[in-house]
Amino acid sequence: MVLPLSPSTIFKKDGAIRTRWFAGLATVVLGCAAGIGAQDRQGSAALQKPLALVGGMLIDGAGGPPIRNSVVLIRGERIEKVGDLSSLPVPGGYDQVSTEGMTVVPGLWDLHVHLIYNGHPNFGTWFKYAPQFETVTIPAAAEQMLMAGVTSVRDLAAPAQAILAVKKRIASGELPGPTLYVAGPALSGNRRAALTPQFVAITNEEDARTKTRGLIDAGIDVVKIFNQDQMSPAECKAIVAEAHRRGLKAAAHGTTDTDIRVGLECGIDDFQHLGAGAPEFPADIVAAIRERVRTGPPLYWTPTVGANGLLNLPYLATRPEFVDDPAGFRGLPPAIADDIRKGWAEYQPRPVDPATAINVKRRFAQLRDLGVTLNFGTDEGSTGQIPSQSTWMDADLWVHELGIDPMTVIRKMSSDAARFMGVDRDTGTISEGRFADVIAVRGDPLRHIDALREPKVVIKHGRRYR
Repeated sequence: MVLPLSPSTIFKKDGAIRTRWFAGLATVVLGCAAGIGAQDRQGSAALQKPLALVGGMLIDGAGGPPIRNSVVLIRGERIEKVGDLSSLPVPGGYDQVSTEGMTVVPGLWDLHVHLIYNGHPNFGTWFKYAPQFETVTIPAAAEQMLMAGVTSVRDLAAPAQAILAVKKRIASGELPGPTLYVAGPALSGNRRAALTPQFVAITNEEDARTKTRGLIDAGIDVVKIFNQDQMSPAECKAIVAEAHRRGLKAAAHGTTDTDIRVGLECGIDDFQHLGAGAPEFPADIVAAIRERVRTGPPLYWTPTVGANGLLNLPYLATRPEFVDDPAGFRGLPPAIADDIRKGWAEYQPRPVDPATAINVKRRFAQLRDLGVTLNFGTDEGSTGQIPSQSTWMDADLWVHELGIDPMTVIRKMSSDAARFMGVDRDTGTISEGRFADVIAVRGDPLRHIDALREPKVVIKHGRRYR
């Protein structure tokens, strides 16, 4: 149920009467987060016969040596046992799925997505579809990502009502999609412009605290800050403090030097994106990052190297045939699909500075050298980063443009991501007792990482989708 909220709305929680302060937020979904834990629950998995994946080479996601002729037994939502054909005969009563000639890997993670966008090159176009975010565009993007082998995502800016409602429907098994970890709307320091619905402006320090608490109460998993360069240090610190008090991380843009300086000052946990205006970070930022890494808390960075004209778009803008892939229109009504095709037909790419790729690669390497923990995320939804393809395309960039070995990239896309989100006891690896989030791809991604592009088997929480 969606109800308007005044600055003090009385509600009942855990048997007690409490006051929820939600000043400035027009609506919130009451109860849409109820029953959603850190992981979703696919009830239908418990009703099907146990599964046995048999014969493929297995990469466990933790960096262990590959297991050849592997066997993975799945019962209900969980992985029951892992071994090989010589050590783990398949018991009777299991539906056997041959993975011969394939590589079995954990379901992939993408730690920076925007499910409200579905592939149109112009962001602004999507807001005419805002009334359909909850019913059409978010579910379509979620299903496309799941069918591409992505079983967990972190959405970093969407209207609270829409994203939390879809999260609940996916968790219940009503909709196909990855496990969602969501920020709801980003808290913005921009008080001068009219904001689109995935942002909420803060007005002062107390308002920053109030809105952060309200989003956390509604069920978000991470706090996202936008335009922190337009906030006072006290406002930014208030948001981060409220997030940390409730055990959540705070993410913010790291595109400009000012973004980074303010974010480091207020204690941001995880920066998003990489600026490419210069080949290296300024000396004062380098010193501040080095000190943060030395003294803690840990500093994370999700560089989204393919997005926004960095490494993918210069290629895709001149080769738009990728848009014709039917997988990119799954779940979308014909009118929206036609709108996307028209947008790409009319798209005029802006000139790309040849230095951009050089600068991105150098800054990425600089962060690694400084000891920053780099997260894998694509900025799915930005121009060229369509849901059905963005994850594998950025994995390919990490290997072939950034020089990261494939095993490390797969680990970043699985166990490292789960550990960052604090759910590694339940997911992120193919190991006994973990949720059965498993995909199988033709070929060997340790040799050809683009083998991830079209999984032949997709299992999430024990339920087979492909």
